Amino acid sequence: MTGEPAAIDALCALVGPTDRQAGRLAALRLRTLARPHGALGRLDDLVPRIATIRSDPDPGPLPALVSVLAADHGLARRAVSALPQPAGGRVLALVQAGRAPLNLIADRVPARVVSADFGLVEPVGEAEFRIGAGTEDILLRDAMTRADAERAVLGGARFLRSRLGEEAMVAVGEIGVGNTTSAAALTGRLLELPAAEVVGTGAGVDPAGAARKHALVEGALVRTAGLPAADTLAQLAALGGYEIAGNVGVILAAAAARRVVVLDGFITAVAALVAVRLCPPAGHYLVAGHRSAEPGHRPLLQVLGLEPLLDLGLRLGVASGAALALGLVNTTLDLAHRTPHARAVGLALPLEDG
Repeated sequence: MTGEPAAIDALCALVGPTDRQAGRLAALRLRTLARPHGALGRLDDLVPRIATIRSDPDPGPLPALVSVLAADHGLARRAVSALPQPAGGRVLALVQAGRAPLNLIADRVPARVVSADFGLVEPVGEAEFRIGAGTEDILLRDAMTRADAERAVLGGARFLRSRLGEEAMVAVGEIGVGNTTSAAALTGRLLELPAAEVVGTGAGVDPAGAARKHALVEGALVRTAGLPAADTLAQLAALGGYEIAGNVGVILAAAAARRVVVLDGFITAVAALVAVRLCPPAGHYLVAGHRSAEPGHRPLLQVLGLEPLLDLGLRLGVASGAALALGLVNTTLDLAHRTPHARAVGLALPLEDG
């Protein structure tokens, strides 16, 4: 943590270790259930992971919160997105009115949706957490100052704490026209990967837009080549967005509160990597909701050591993939909780696969 702001140090100090004993007990308990051991494949691995976070070998279904932060990006003026910049504010307004696809998914889970404007050009809703009216153009200059990056991280933590109730899971999402471009540049810088390995088509930009996007990320990586590899906050300030930095704080605050953190797609994964670089223990609280179609998402998940629950080629964003995954998580936990023990129904233990 040397060189990082003391306030972020203090936030990271609140993130404690997970409960490995609870995870071991959960794994042992799964072997006693009246179904073949490992019959649910990777879903069975999910139960001990959540048990370690919640310090409960048999947590059962968990109440969930979906957090969505929104901001605009200066690079969006370079036509690197399929959507015009004002679209981000309109999407946030839909979320806050309960009319976005996310809200429909959350109603099914069920999960409570909370959101905030962290830096849209045209303000939407309350301005309590706004850092500025969009970031700078990362091809020409840093997206934000180091001080504003810190403010956004701490603001994300404050937002989560102010909205979190009894929910034990927090799904993390975002809104930001052009933010797959920022995420690609930040991924390339953090992982030292070329633009060709991290740039995708986002929400569906045309071939000309994709070429502009690739050139912009390539140029931004050249511009920031001199940044110290160990200075994570400087990299975030140089290439990130206010909503990305805010989600770093959301992740750290959720981990500090011993909540299961369910990531959405590419943009939240790069926020998670920043959070883990700043505070390595935070990595133990993460679950990858899905793998998006963005090429940069795969290396991020590999570095984070996460295997996504869903792989559906989603491009919807706005925490929709994470919200879908919440239903799968709770179904898995409910199966582990309510399936009878083998001996209770007269079966021998342990049951073998097949």
